[in-house]
Amino acid sequence: MTRIRRIGPGDREAIRELIAGTRAFKPFEVDVAMELVDVALTQKDQEDYQPFVLAEEDGSVAAYACFGKNPMTRATFDLYWIATRADRMGKGYGRAMVEFVAEEARKQGGKLLVIETSSQESYGTTRRFYDRIGATLAATLPDYYDEGDDKLIYLLPIR
Repeated sequence: MTRIRRIGPGDREAIRELIAGTRAFKPFEVDVAMELVDVALTQKDQEDYQPFVLAEEDGSVAAYACFGKNPMTRATFDLYWIATRADRMGKGYGRAMVEFVAEEARKQGGKLLVIETSSQESYGTTRRFYDRIGATLAATLPDYYDEGDDKLIYLLPIR
């Protein structure tokens, strides 16, 4: 049985292991992800990163997502992080997480989900995943992260 829920303090290390274990993220990126986890765990009244969610199967963390409403917009949400444990990739966890995030955003008046990623080959699987879930590549910002590492912005309408 898989369920999706908000994170708790006991999930911190499992989230770190999951994100680092994908091998898609650089160490400093993992640190940034953990900063958002810490904000969510220690600042209960914050609304920027809400909610953090996990998918669990048999008590283990299988996937993780972090999203929030973009405060400069009327109805746009950002998907800040999404990751599936390496040994569970390709089994529908990522799709379930995106569907959950989109539904939660829709309940809060969301109309659009913005997803950003890198053009590096190590993110190829991620980009193919976004294509499969119906996201559209809307913009490319050349050399954004580094020389030869473009920022790709995908849009996913929330229905």
